[in-house]
Amino acid sequence: MDNQKVTIEELQNLIHKKDVRSIRELFDEYNIVDMSELVEQLDIQDVLFVFKTLKKNVTAEIFSYLTYDRQEDLIEIFTGPEIQSMLDNLYSDDIVDFMEEMPANVVKRVLQNAKPNQRAEINKLLNYREDSCGSIMNTNYITLKRNETVLESIHRLRKLKNIDRALGYAYITDAKRELIGSLSLKQLLYEEDAEMIEEIMDTDLIVVNTDDDQEKAAQLIRKYDISTIPVVNDEGKIAGAITYDDILDVMEEETTEDIHKMSAITPTDKPYLETGVFDMYKHRIVWLLVLMIGATFTGNILLIFEDHLKSVAYLSVFIPMLMDAAGNAGNQSSTMITRALALGEVHLTDMLKIWFKEIRVAFLCGVTMGIVNFFRVIIFMGMVDVQTSIVVSVTVMCTVMVAKLIGCTLPMIAEKLGFDPAVMAGPLITTLVDVVALLIYLGLASVFLL
Repeated sequence: MDNQKVTIEELQNLIHKKDVRSIRELFDEYNIVDMSELVEQLDIQDVLFVFKTLKKNVTAEIFSYLTYDRQEDLIEIFTGPEIQSMLDNLYSDDIVDFMEEMPANVVKRVLQNAKPNQRAEINKLLNYREDSCGSIMNTNYITLKRNETVLESIHRLRKLKNIDRALGYAYITDAKRELIGSLSLKQLLYEEDAEMIEEIMDTDLIVVNTDDDQEKAAQLIRKYDISTIPVVNDEGKIAGAITYDDILDVMEEETTEDIHKMSAITPTDKPYLETGVFDMYKHRIVWLLVLMIGATFTGNILLIFEDHLKSVAYLSVFIPMLMDAAGNAGNQSSTMITRALALGEVHLTDMLKIWFKEIRVAFLCGVTMGIVNFFRVIIFMGMVDVQTSIVVSVTVMCTVMVAKLIGCTLPMIAEKLGFDPAVMAGPLITTLVDVVALLIYLGLASVFLL
């Protein structure tokens, strides 16, 4: 059957008929993610019926794909045993993901119905710094003993329950739980039964610390092309593992956050349609006010040079073009450097190399734009004299060069001060280089045209 032919009406019809067998067959046959999207659209009572119909591990997986609002609705309706059953079948990182988004009363109810060991594990994960590796790691990792054979390890793995299917590696620890090696599960299946684990394990470990930023885990997984990376504490003891699906979520969050910051919007985790109007207002208004106040500087510059603008015909005509050119040039550089910093391609120690490269790029761009602008003015704006055309073209060259240097420098300064470099991109760069462009333009005009 084609996944796209499943409709919400068909599912609702089966629910109203209470056709338990068909509902189970439907969820067995179709992709669980697609079915979760259908469950999201059901009335809460229909969702409860579906959850009571399906196996506990299936309902737990569906629950992890629902929106936070729907998860909250379900937790408030679930009985204590139902909450405990859900926790038993959820991975630790999925539990923490939805717990971080729940109001205090819902968190309290979940913890009250969790088993003592679950409660301790959840509290530990919730105490890690937000966006740290510890906050997104899965504690349902697989460990093997160095002194057992391949066959013994396989037999033991078959007895384990609630193993994350995204985990592609098992980790070998010593008596103190310190991480000493790793072994891919695929390799384990192909080794001879009598082989000892310590003889085939990989001791060249790539790890992250619980306090490391989650972006570091993403960079290492991408760099070394691995599906899972172990997380250790300060003592070198394994605390969990981060899988590729967690990293995909991290990359989506980080990209969305950077886009918001580069657009002068305070980042938000909620989907667009689920974010309230007042929340959107709060996320946007602060930067809009900052940028509006920042535009005061450009206004003051125009007031200072008001007499000059009146005395030279067409001088003010070129201001929008110059400000746009400077803003675009600055944004190009800031975007490139912000992206390079996020990918680990450049570091603060590369500042001189970045300046040297950007100076050459800025010179080529500035000269090209200046020459093209000169002929543009001569051909299409015949009423403007040659001297004014030269001043405008030289201004284009200078502003583009300065804007590109500002654009590559500010993200590096933000990185040095511990801020997100994306904050220095977009409207903030534009506002700053607008001021610089006006000063250069009106300064040159004052010297050569007045």
